[in-house]
Amino acid sequence: MIDWANFHFLRPDWFWALLPLSVLLVAMHYVQTKKSGWHSLIAAHLSQNLLEGKIAAASSSYRWLLAIGWLLAVSALAGPSWQRLPQPVYQLHTGKVLVMDMSLSMRATDIKPDRLTRARYKAIDLINQSAEGEMGLVAYAGDGFVISPLSTDALNLTTLIPALEPEIMPVLGSDPMAGLQAASELLSSAGYQQGDIFWITDGIDNDQVAELRAYLNGIPYRMSVLLVGTEQGAPVTLKNGQFLKDRRGDIVVPKSFDHQLKSLAAQTGGVLVHMQADASDIDYITRQTLVERDTNDEQQDDNQGDQWQEAGPWLLLPILLFAAASFRRGWLLSVVGALVLTQPTKPVYASDIASAWHTRDQLAQQAFEQGEFKQAAALFENPMWRGIAAYKAEDYETAAQAFSQASGIEAQYNLANSLAQLGQLDDAIALYDAVLGQQPQHSDAQANKALLENLKKQQEEQQKQQEEQAQQNEQQQQDSQQQNDEQESEQNQQQSEQQQSESDASEQEQQQEEQQSEQQAQESDAQEQQERSAEESSALEQQMQLENLLNKVPDDPSYLLKRKMLLEYQQRRRTQTLSPAEENW
Repeated sequence: MIDWANFHFLRPDWFWALLPLSVLLVAMHYVQTKKSGWHSLIAAHLSQNLLEGKIAAASSSYRWLLAIGWLLAVSALAGPSWQRLPQPVYQLHTGKVLVMDMSLSMRATDIKPDRLTRARYKAIDLINQSAEGEMGLVAYAGDGFVISPLSTDALNLTTLIPALEPEIMPVLGSDPMAGLQAASELLSSAGYQQGDIFWITDGIDNDQVAELRAYLNGIPYRMSVLLVGTEQGAPVTLKNGQFLKDRRGDIVVPKSFDHQLKSLAAQTGGVLVHMQADASDIDYITRQTLVERDTNDEQQDDNQGDQWQEAGPWLLLPILLFAAASFRRGWLLSVVGALVLTQPTKPVYASDIASAWHTRDQLAQQAFEQGEFKQAAALFENPMWRGIAAYKAEDYETAAQAFSQASGIEAQYNLANSLAQLGQLDDAIALYDAVLGQQPQHSDAQANKALLENLKKQQEEQQKQQEEQAQQNEQQQQDSQQQNDEQESEQNQQQSEQQQSESDASEQEQQQEEQQSEQQAQESDAQEQQERSAEESSALEQQMQLENLLNKVPDDPSYLLKRKMLLEYQQRRRTQTLSPAEENW
């Protein structure tokens, strides 16, 4: 049904094409009034009755056909419409990076339960509220580290945030310059000419302001600050329950001041807001991004126009009918062809394809979090994560193949774990040695290597015991054979002595043979039972040892992040000289 309230023409300028139609109709009417060539041959009083009626009727019918067809064609080109098309979700073309302060001062308890816990919740709220566009995650203490590159997967970021804590940082201290530099490099390497940096911190030192101000003058990105903490401050409670103390032994009481941070944020066009108990602080920070999005939406509408469903093609059907009526032959075929060619096709939207909005690694991550490790192993393109998923699915061969394709110490360590599960103890021990050669302090590799060596030693002892048992069984067989030989000699002697009673001797010999066969059968059963019990006990013990190996692939985000940042920090120390922090909070 036509919604006349929304009825309009998408291209109304086409109606200017009706002016030539009016001129043409006037010209045709003028020609019709002229006398045709028959008027010179037929008398005037006769031609008026013989010709005028037929010529006028024929000319009038063609004019009507031309006028209606022309009007329908112009109306179709003008694009009549009254129904909107569904619009895809618009994503922001600006990047965002969340920078989190992971210095020990975030353990201060002036905000309950502490600054770090509240900052985590605020970070998750900020990510969920700024889900449009790409967002990255950076954490810093004595140095800055990229926790997650720019991604549209908000779930991945919110999964990593609870794992962040000062204790996993490779170097203690508070160097906000390193965190802001990492955030700016993320945005610039992704090609963003504009973007937002959301900085969650509990304050900076006065001697850091000049350096930060000079750096922020040279970047094109806007920085907004969420300040965590109070001006009164509170002691820093470490994870062991003790208070943090400075070099003189005094309890550290970090305080949060906003005057320096407010000027830095205003310098980039951003804002500073104190953390609140409700969501008003997050709303205030993200409001600027929403205003910018509205401006971009208006610009996009000006460039592309409203998306309306055009009904103009349907007007081609009556035009074809008029065109067919102007021919004597073939009009039916023209109508049928027009009906076939003008059938609307069903549009295909990206939402009909389940995997169009996610990469294979993102789908694999979802399957991994849902416990579908086999499916995750088939989807992961990253060999490290593919190996972890296969290991979780107890597909150790696939895990070993995946870890062999990855590089680094952790890949070698996980490959050793997979080979240990496959029973290839020598290869696993060799890989543990390679890991310890690169990182002698790798406690897990040390423990697993020692456990495998003990297991291998037990297997060798069991094999030696089995060989000794086989020798004893062979000796018993020899003794039994000797005993049988003695019995046979005695039987022969008895036969010589008792030749007269041949029937009794034969019966006695038969009984002895039966006793011998029974004895051999008993010895054979006892030997098989011993070997079977030894094999069962060996297999059971080996299985228990493997199950108790402390070599499970680590899937704790905190552990993985700690390893990642430690390796990155060690690499930086090789390539550049890092100045130590004056304070460790």
